Amino acid sequence: MKSCSSKGLQTWRWLLPQVLSVVLVFPPSLGAQQPAAPAKPMAPLPMVQSLKVMALAGDGEMNDLERKIMAPLVVDVLDQNSRPVEGAAVVFRFPLNGPSASFSNGDKARTVRTNADGQAAAVDWVAEGGAGKFQVRVNASRGNELGETVISMSNVSRITEDMKTTKSKHKSLWSSRWVKIGIVAAAAGAVAGIILATRGDSTTTVSASPGSPTIGGPR
Repeated sequence: MKSCSSKGLQTWRWLLPQVLSVVLVFPPSLGAQQPAAPAKPMAPLPMVQSLKVMALAGDGEMNDLERKIMAPLVVDVLDQNSRPVEGAAVVFRFPLNGPSASFSNGDKARTVRTNADGQAAAVDWVAEGGAGKFQVRVNASRGNELGETVISMSNVSRITEDMKTTKSKHKSLWSSRWVKIGIVAAAAGAVAGIILATRGDSTTTVSASPGSPTIGGPR
């Protein structure tokens, strides 16, 4: 028995270093942690039609193709509580074909930000594509809030006195040229030359800028 025990002890003395070397080189993975699953991105908020977009100037107006007289084009953006929305992105989009208009760089659409009063104006554009009626599509967005409206305009070869008389029978608050000047000045927030009235062969140029509008004489 003593001989067996002695032999077994010697065997363990020989095996122990071998076992330790294996353990040190290949440590057992005790409760190895699985890599954490990537966090799922938060789902975007659903888009809601909660903004009110109203035409302040331009709806039902005429553009004079011959003398390049454009009607002001201004909208008001309100939230669901009828409060002005500042900083909303407003896209004015003209038709691609037929009676239409385009901005000075040739684009058919432009994005404008609303001011503190919730107003946005399309400036630096000119009517084109011949005489006829067309629609300006206006889309507003702020975060996940959306709103839209359509503004109807007409291109005519030349605005005559008869057209003015007919139009004056259906005049609304926003058809007043003085109101339009004030709105455009507040909405654009910068100097903008807008030709609004014609009398015979002369034109009156109205410069809208923050503060009181100024009017140049006939030229």
